[in-house]
Amino acid sequence: MKKLTQSLALVAAVGFAGVAQAAYIDAVANGNAPGAPAEQTVPGDNDYATRISGTWTADAPLYSVGDSVMFGHNLISTTTDAFRLTFTYLGKQANDNNQFYWGNQLVFDTQSTPDDQFSAVFSGGLNSLLDFSFINGSGVTVNNDASNGSQFLDVNKPNSSTNFNLFYVSEDYFLISFDDGYVGDDNHDDMVIAVRATKVPEPGTLALLGLGLAGIAVRMKGRKKA
Repeated sequence: MKKLTQSLALVAAVGFAGVAQAAYIDAVANGNAPGAPAEQTVPGDNDYATRISGTWTADAPLYSVGDSVMFGHNLISTTTDAFRLTFTYLGKQANDNNQFYWGNQLVFDTQSTPDDQFSAVFSGGLNSLLDFSFINGSGVTVNNDASNGSQFLDVNKPNSSTNFNLFYVSEDYFLISFDDGYVGDDNHDDMVIAVRATKVPEPGTLALLGLGLAGIAVRMKGRKKA
């Protein structure tokens, strides 16, 4: 049994060596934040945080009223390596048919169920913008580019804006909170998406892990026969 335990430990060490990695994604300012204090924190009428209305995951919200958020920011790649992005639909407050896209692919809309997920491998390279966007019910598109934060129907009325802000959960883990531009509803809860970046296992690592497990299986079978 001791040797079996040692073998399992060796397989785990070989199979998962190198999983630890510096951050794959990060938020960078694009210079378009309006500077209004209400845009920099989670407002008291954000329904993702308060759960007063809307349709949300059963899990507790990942941010609370008053927490700091990043407005006028974009998500970028911080590595030259390919990595996996997993998007999770956390829910929505709006009645409009807002949509979330990865590239040209529709990922989530008002018909989506909270906790729905979508994954894609990103290999755009260092400092590349992640290729996601929102389209609101009126057809206004907000891309993850330098225009986010300047999508105002009226620059003097931030509560008529169509944009998203970001919330840092932990390394490689962000929330994207969309405001669809309905005047008087500037609380960034019209659609909330979580995104996590993780390492793509290397083929060689997976092969080593498979061989190790196969070896243990053969050894166990031989012991039973003995």
